[in-house]
Order: sequence, then C-alpha cells, then structure tokens
Amino acid sequence: MENIKNCMVCDSDQNEVYLKCSDYLVTKEDFILTQCKNCGFVFTNPRPTIEEIPPYYNSKEYYSHSADSKSIISSIYNIVRNLNIKKKLNLIKKVTKKQGLLLDYGCGAGLFIKYATSQGWVTRGIEPNSEARAVCKELGLTVEAPEFLTSINEQKFDVITLWHVLEHLHDIEVVIPKLKSILNIDGIIVVAVPNIDSWDAKKYKENWAAYDVPRHLYHFTPKTIEKLFTKFGMSIVSTHPMKFDAYYVSMLSEGNSVLAKIKAIINGLRSNIHAKSEMNYSSLIYLIK
Repeated sequence: MENIKNCMVCDSDQNEVYLKCSDYLVTKEDFILTQCKNCGFVFTNPRPTIEEIPPYYNSKEYYSHSADSKSIISSIYNIVRNLNIKKKLNLIKKVTKKQGLLLDYGCGAGLFIKYATSQGWVTRGIEPNSEARAVCKELGLTVEAPEFLTSINEQKFDVITLWHVLEHLHDIEVVIPKLKSILNIDGIIVVAVPNIDSWDAKKYKENWAAYDVPRHLYHFTPKTIEKLFTKFGMSIVSTHPMKFDAYYVSMLSEGNSVLAKIKAIINGLRSNIHAKSEMNYSSLIYLIK
C-alpha cells in the first residue's frame, strides 16, 4: 500500500478522515477515504500501488469488461449501457463540428468505439486489461495498452473520452496533461465520474457502491473536478446528468432481495428528483476544453 501525503489537486498536506468504506466486491477489506482540508478533494488513502491493484478487479461481477454476467443487476446494466452508447455519441456530436479522430481512454471491451466507428468516426482505444484488449482485437478495433499514450507525439485527437475511468488512474497527474497535449485546439475531453455530493451518496454513506474502494482512487464532486482540470489549464464548458446511475448504484448499495430492488428504484428516483435543480446527479458527464 502507498500513502498519499499531498492532495493531487492543491498539493496541501492537511488532510482528515472523510469516511471508512469496505471493499464489498472482492476482499472485504476496509479502506479510508481522506479529504483535503484546503480544497475538499477526497481520495482513497492508503491505496494499493499500481502493481498491487490487479487482484482487486478479480470479480465476475465487475462490469467494466463483463457483458455475459447472469446476475439481474448486470443484465440491466448491460441493456442500459447499450442504450446509453448512442446517447453519449449524440452528446458529443452536439458540441463537435466534425466526425474526426476519437480516443477512448479505458475503452473496456470496445463497445463505445465500435459504435462510434460505425457512425463514421476514426477511433482508437487505450485499455489496461489484456483480456478486454483481446476482445477489441476480435472486433477489429485499434486498441493499445496504456504505454501507448507516452509514444503519441504528432497525432492530435478531436475527442478524448474517459467513461468512468478517471477515478481509477494512479498516474492522474501524468495522464491529464498528456491528454491535453494530444487534443486539438478546438477538441474536447469528455469525463464521466460518480458524484459523492449526490443525494444517493449521502443516503447510503459508507455503503454507497460508487465509492468502490480500492478500485476508485478518487471521489469527485463538481467543485473538485473543476479545480482539478483548472490546475492543468482546462475548463468545464458544460455538465450533463447520467440519470440511470442513481438506480444502478442504489441497486448495488441495497442488496439482492426483491424488497431491496424496489427500495433501490425508489431511492434512484428520489436522487434524480433532488438533483434536478442543481445538476447534482449520482454521476455526471463533464465536457472539458
């Protein structure tokens, strides 16, 4: 495990305990969430090193790369994910002037870039999981390991997407400026992350599934993600809701009984209602330039 002494956003060394959570998915270990006293950024601390983290992803119920899980939650997730892929690309089309070159960082099994390619985009993916990269290769997609990012020099992208990926990156302070350097002058970075300031996060507290320790290294609010990208000379131009996430995360947080699923649907609805006035949804998409 590695201890983080300084905040990744403001470099302050003044931190305090925010919450204690458990890894409900794999090991049942307890982890501490630390909050910076200066800027409010929350991060898992201590955390597994990049060499230690792989076993924490060793679960058939980890959905980033799983399209064939038989659980009810996973089945619902996969159906809605496929519907959302079209919505994601439509959102991008509204703010871009052309169908150009798109990089999906943390592309998983390649479903998003497969669809984007079918709609006329030239796509590349970066994915750390070798099994997921193999799936992408079978689909005829161009997907590389994370080391590929350091070798990009001349190529520029019109769109760079990170769909629920930023919170997983150990080397966030290296990746963000590198992504900025390979973005066209009028390009956009699209980031989707959970929001710990949402109603459902406050409802479930340490049992909120989107804390997902220790796989989630960082835990964002709209204010802290704005501060993070401002640090690297970028700004958020618009914010958009991911309304289904409130239901999905509530289902994971509640448990597997029928009554739990009913409660989760009610709480997901309540979260979205509370979020409407201040754009404070369970997960948010940020368009960044």
